[in-house]
Amino acid sequence: MGRASGSAWLRAGSALAADSVTLSPYLGFESLRPALDLAAVTGRGVFVLALTSNPEGASVQHVGGADSVARRITEAAAVENQRYDGSLGSVGLVVGATVGSALSALDIDLAAVRGPILAPGLGAQGATAADLRRTFGAAYPQVLGTSSRDILGAGPQLQSLRDAARRTLDELLAA
Repeated sequence: MGRASGSAWLRAGSALAADSVTLSPYLGFESLRPALDLAAVTGRGVFVLALTSNPEGASVQHVGGADSVARRITEAAAVENQRYDGSLGSVGLVVGATVGSALSALDIDLAAVRGPILAPGLGAQGATAADLRRTFGAAYPQVLGTSSRDILGAGPQLQSLRDAARRTLDELLAA
């Protein structure tokens, strides 16, 4: 994300300002520098793609085994979050809820990131709340599980959407 687009999404007062944005690090983690610095200054956040659960993701993210691309992205995010004493940092990661054993196979320590973990894939994509706890282990308190497709599939009636969201929340609270 370049300086101009980072400014559009992360600058205070911008018409497009968001609480957080999702970024792709596949031009190199430092290519995200303008957005990382602006998020830190404005109190906003970024979620960096690290270990997605789409089938093609492994062909890039798992390359290098114990020194995988995904692990290097995770470690770079952890370094960024060192500037935040005692709290979660502004750099989170996107890690698919259905990655299964990939975290342990690639020796990735998400708890060390000290940032939020956005975990898409609950419901329609197959992950359960119990899977989140099992997959993310010590990093589970940092996980924001998402279930967009499953909840939206219950629509378009407002009450049906609310019921689906409540079921998902109840499942997460029970785990």
